[in-house]
Amino acid sequence: MTSAGATPSVRRTQRFVICGDNLLTLRIVEALRRQGSTASEIVVVVADRTNRYVPMIEAAAGVRVVEGGRSDDDRTFLAAGVRGATAVALVDREDVTNIHRALRVQEIDPDVRLVVRLFNTRLGRRIEQILPTATVLSVSETAAPSFVNQAIGRNTRQHVRVPDRTFVVAGRREVRGEAVVCGLAANSQLGARGGPLLLPDAAGTADFVLAVAENRARATDQLSRPRTERVRNVVDRLVLRLRGTLTRRLARATLALVGLFILGTVAFATAGGYGLGDAIYLAVLDSAGAAQPDTGASVAVRVIQGFVTVVGIAIIPLVTAVVVESAVSGRVVGVAPRRMPRRDHVVVVGLGNVGTRIVTTLRDRGVPVVAVERSDDTVGASAAARAGVPVVLGDATRERVLREAGAEDCRALVAVTSDDATNLQAALVGRSVQRSVRVVLRLRDDDLAARVGRSMDAISRSVSYVAAPVFAAALRDGQVLATIPVGRRILLMAEVTVGRASFMAGLPVGALVETGAVRVVGVYRGAGPDAVLELPPRPRRRLKVGDRLLVVATRGGLGTVLERCASRSVRVGTAPPTPRAVLPRDRSDGMLAP
Repeated sequence: MTSAGATPSVRRTQRFVICGDNLLTLRIVEALRRQGSTASEIVVVVADRTNRYVPMIEAAAGVRVVEGGRSDDDRTFLAAGVRGATAVALVDREDVTNIHRALRVQEIDPDVRLVVRLFNTRLGRRIEQILPTATVLSVSETAAPSFVNQAIGRNTRQHVRVPDRTFVVAGRREVRGEAVVCGLAANSQLGARGGPLLLPDAAGTADFVLAVAENRARATDQLSRPRTERVRNVVDRLVLRLRGTLTRRLARATLALVGLFILGTVAFATAGGYGLGDAIYLAVLDSAGAAQPDTGASVAVRVIQGFVTVVGIAIIPLVTAVVVESAVSGRVVGVAPRRMPRRDHVVVVGLGNVGTRIVTTLRDRGVPVVAVERSDDTVGASAAARAGVPVVLGDATRERVLREAGAEDCRALVAVTSDDATNLQAALVGRSVQRSVRVVLRLRDDDLAARVGRSMDAISRSVSYVAAPVFAAALRDGQVLATIPVGRRILLMAEVTVGRASFMAGLPVGALVETGAVRVVGVYRGAGPDAVLELPPRPRRRLKVGDRLLVVATRGGLGTVLERCASRSVRVGTAPPTPRAVLPRDRSDGMLAP
């Protein structure tokens, strides 16, 4: 069985090359060390040694820094040991720079594993087609679920999205039986290390399972939730939408009109002596100002009629003015004002790369959200508007702007601008608006984040700190789609391709299954957009070259799968080509356990 994190080859010394001189580079180095790569060599290619993060990178044990400037010629990559490296990470902030470097590295060593940082995930999928050994990751897409989970304030299910399917990790009692794909852990059975048995034979004995959820963005939880919970969620969404439809002034004006109608009905029925039907008829007409004078009516009826008519004529224009004011308000862009949530929503400050991902993730999970951005000409503001998310324009460090976003009644305030000071100030203003609001901050400085967390009971996150373990896992295990924490251990969800002349070609799927180590979740047959996922695969179905296996395994189990599925046409002493990894779709805090 292959050791944890090792590639299925005869290469004994691992060498990881990281091209970048930013905070993410430093975090990836730290994550590699935490994940057990102390015996490996780490080489970091930087453009300028005077960069603020380079001294901290050089201080890490076993790290060699190579200064290459902006030219990134082949001599720099050769000096860094790209040829024959285990994997190369390209993590510059610019997408074009990372793509250029990836093409250069591929020319030097076509078989080296590549981990490429790109914000544009659509472009990333195209790049994966021309770079078969590349894994494309988006920092913002990787980090956003961590902020979302903290903002929601409860343990949400971990979602893993692959083409045509969304999987959810949950307790066995939380999902319906037909949604279960495989068992992940059985607490009642002991594994080899004394903890719960991982990947048991029978899913029915598992306490922790992997289930399939609907792939529609608005209902990724629907299939896996009990019917009573789904009905309750529908009712909650209707109540929230009703609350969002009525602003406070509109609600007051409407209640006044309804109160006048009820009062008029009661007065006509009692003092006027009319039947209930006639009383309602008269109250409606008089409230709308359509009263007909009747000098022959009693004094009581004439007084009631005059009072209802005058007050109704005064209230109706007020209601009209409030509706018009809400409709033409220029501070909320992108959606109709009636969709502006006023209670139990999340306020997201900053619509940069991370903020945009957080907003869309909250929307996909069915959580009401309002965004705050300084200008409406930013890419994030336009993307949020297209997604149907209300955007309040203004400075989030001003109390008036946060109140306009409904901060006094929101469930959480998430400040994720690119400036730590702005995020901290927005959080303090938010606490002045609502003392008990849940605050989640984006802070780069570790010491500041720790002190803020202690002093104001806020949750702080660094985007690079959250994303770095995922990049490190992609460097070590190129096929990993997600990591699933089970107590103090983790399982890996990965995609592995059956290589030419591999040991598994022609053998049944069941030959790979191993209790406690490997479960084959599905098999992709075909290539590109026409590929069909067989879920679950038939155990006796024989595998063909090019089939892509979706597996859940321990690190050792994944090593065995990689070894058995790798092409045998590779020369001894050379690492086999790494199957292309699928771009991760959704991640959560639990996935970041080392």
